[in-house]
Amino acid sequence: MGFTVDANLLVYAVNRDSSFHRKAKAFIESCAVSDETWYMCWQVIHAFLRISTHPKVLAAPLHPGEAVAVIDQILQLPHTQTIGPDGPQFWDIYKKEITAEHLRGNQITDAIICATMKAHGVRTIFTKDRDFLRFRGIKAVDPLT
Repeated sequence: MGFTVDANLLVYAVNRDSSFHRKAKAFIESCAVSDETWYMCWQVIHAFLRISTHPKVLAAPLHPGEAVAVIDQILQLPHTQTIGPDGPQFWDIYKKEITAEHLRGNQITDAIICATMKAHGVRTIFTKDRDFLRFRGIKAVDPLT
């Protein structure tokens, strides 16, 4: 039932200095023409906007308007939907993820993405972040290797 894409792949796709740029860009383009529903987590959108425009993270950061345009292009696809940390199940799923895995610090961000996915019935995330492998019920796939 559809998929989501982590912010790291979106950043690699726009960052020409990344060794993953070509593969990530091709992968994102393949997602754009897929018939499967692409669920965009609001947390991923925020992360992409924060990272892709940050001059201390990227040598050539995007202008805010450019970053917003990337997200606009994705959100305008006919098979794309946004999902967020809401719904009656979200809090129960989120707190279970944190406590069951004893998560701390930056791992909390991954937990909120996974809880959002689970609350909306999304089970696949495309990412370079191996930390997603820790979450039961989520299939983390690295499309660049």
